[in-house]
Amino acid sequence: MKKILSCLAVLALTQLTVLAWFDDYTSINFKEAKYAQKFGTTNKYFATYEENAKEDTNTQKFDVKDPHLISFNKYSKIDNTKFNAKIQQDEVQYKKIKDNLRKNKTDDFNTQAYSMDFYKVYRIAERIIRANNLDYINWRISIQKTPDGEFNASSSSMNYIVINTGLYDTLNDNDDALAFVIGHEMAHQLLGHGQRTAIIMHDLRKAYSIADDNAGQLAVIIKQYKANSQLQKMEYSADVEGAILALKAGYNLNTARETLSFINTLPYVGNLYLSHPKPEKRLKNFSENRKFFIDDAWSLEGQYNIYNSKVLPCIKSSDRTSIVISRGEARNKDSYYRPETISEMLLRYAYISYINCDFKNAEKYFNKLISKEENNPVVYLYLSYTYEYLYKQTGKDKYLEKAKEAAEKGLLFKPNDKYLKEQIAAL
Repeated sequence: MKKILSCLAVLALTQLTVLAWFDDYTSINFKEAKYAQKFGTTNKYFATYEENAKEDTNTQKFDVKDPHLISFNKYSKIDNTKFNAKIQQDEVQYKKIKDNLRKNKTDDFNTQAYSMDFYKVYRIAERIIRANNLDYINWRISIQKTPDGEFNASSSSMNYIVINTGLYDTLNDNDDALAFVIGHEMAHQLLGHGQRTAIIMHDLRKAYSIADDNAGQLAVIIKQYKANSQLQKMEYSADVEGAILALKAGYNLNTARETLSFINTLPYVGNLYLSHPKPEKRLKNFSENRKFFIDDAWSLEGQYNIYNSKVLPCIKSSDRTSIVISRGEARNKDSYYRPETISEMLLRYAYISYINCDFKNAEKYFNKLISKEENNPVVYLYLSYTYEYLYKQTGKDKYLEKAKEAAEKGLLFKPNDKYLKEQIAAL
């Protein structure tokens, strides 16, 4: 009897232990499920982080006045038939380059990437270069292996771009995303970010009186360097400029966005990646500019530039691990790429806001532009239009007075302007 009771006691204890074990690990999984919702890579890959903006029922849409005095077109539209014929001619040259890259390949895959990988990157980069008139220098691009398969790309020395195999393999089937990566790295150099980062590091060395060979102190200023807010702003800027470069080359920005979506799935620790913004903020920056201030019609400008240029040669570089995309034929220096000035950017933001009936932002950007170009009658005319519609939206007399004031101010700089006179008469 005692033996039976002992066995029952042991069995009961075992069952309790099993239940306790089961309950304990079940609760762990419930707790972990909470984190899975926050950190799960599928959710982060598809996350948009865009504001769920509700339609403002008080916002009226207007058929706004627009005498078309503001234009951003610096090209003539190319007939599709002519453009396609030019592309077919270019393909003959591309085939020769492709065959040449194949001839010069080696069998040591630790030394260089496959020739076809080089060719793929060449075609994307060459298209961006021609579409944006970036062919005033030789561009160098390398595909490099990394021990841990890191998803990364970088640029240096003005014309050198490195694409890690981890990034290349991940985006291998998405030319639009690869174009955005290459455009981003080109943008860093075109916008002078290499020089600016060198100045930041130099100033930190000087401030801390640190010699090159003092590793301990150097680590301190590297942390300070990465924490510099200018670096994050440069990343935002390179994302937008890189997107524009890719768009003008005819790449689809909706698909190109996968680059940032994938970055959003990667581990992000503030102290480790201080020099880069949080991925969700980069996605917001990309989405906002994509939605409001980047025009798909700019691809027509890229078509014009491609139509009026020749295929750029490509050779293996002397290091055998990269390619060189040779510069184009020399031409007038003013025809090459130039980054937008602040005034040009303000005009673009103001005008696009205006024609989309976002009058508050139009008011903000037109006024900022006037602070830089106070003698531009066209800006005063559109500012007057903006105030007129703000008056119609809100019924506030102050906007009507500001509309009159802006038009009258414009007449000071162009007394016989018919549009300004018509606007004053209408008000």
